[in-house]
Amino acid sequence: MSGQLDGKIIWVTGGGRGLGRAYAEGLAREGAAVAVSDIAGAEDTAAAIRAAGGTAAGFMCDVTDEAAVLRCAADIKSRLGPIDGLVNNAGAYPLAPIEQTDAAFLERLFRLNVFGSFHCIRAVVPDMKARRRGKIVNVASATFHAPPPMLSAYVATKGAVIGMTRSLARELGEYDINVNVIAPGLTETPGVAEAPFGDEMWAGVLAAQCFKRREQPADLVGTVVFLCSPASDFITAQTINCDGGMGVH
Repeated sequence: MSGQLDGKIIWVTGGGRGLGRAYAEGLAREGAAVAVSDIAGAEDTAAAIRAAGGTAAGFMCDVTDEAAVLRCAADIKSRLGPIDGLVNNAGAYPLAPIEQTDAAFLERLFRLNVFGSFHCIRAVVPDMKARRRGKIVNVASATFHAPPPMLSAYVATKGAVIGMTRSLARELGEYDINVNVIAPGLTETPGVAEAPFGDEMWAGVLAAQCFKRREQPADLVGTVVFLCSPASDFITAQTINCDGGMGVH
């Protein structure tokens, strides 16, 4: 552990597996005490971090439930201390043509991908304001800059996350709270393996990327650590694509 996050308490949502677990483990390796939450619980991730010599606690939390989010934030503070950083990773990416993107579909997706981030930010901001510091990392998607078909609702939610981030950075800057976005490309995770992303989609992604290999969770960890560390203290309101050069902006 290099220690650049020593003494920091960072909450990672959706940390039970996939990218969230990779973020949590990477943050812990840099010395952070990591609160890992997931709708199905995240104790396995927390236990793995502790087994590797880090500090972590697992929590069960449905980020679409505002009351549950507030309870989770209070539990984290009680067990670990005031939250210094938040990584809003929980989300979903269902494929659907426009004919199937009805009101119920949209509501479910926006409640998770957008409302969930709002709930978590609202839960941590009061303490961050009082302490005049904090790091908020929202997770969007490189599809916002290079949108494929069949993901219109998902891309709309990620556009909302980017817009929310830019406005909140203006609002919270006077309290020295950083609010940024990481935008991953298509990444080999258990969730992606379970989704209907076939070889044709992967071939299109690789053709668009500068790096001709499939993105791995480890490819994103350094950027998340950077955005949670003192090295990014003068960076806010930004969207950082971490997609192997698929999108250029």
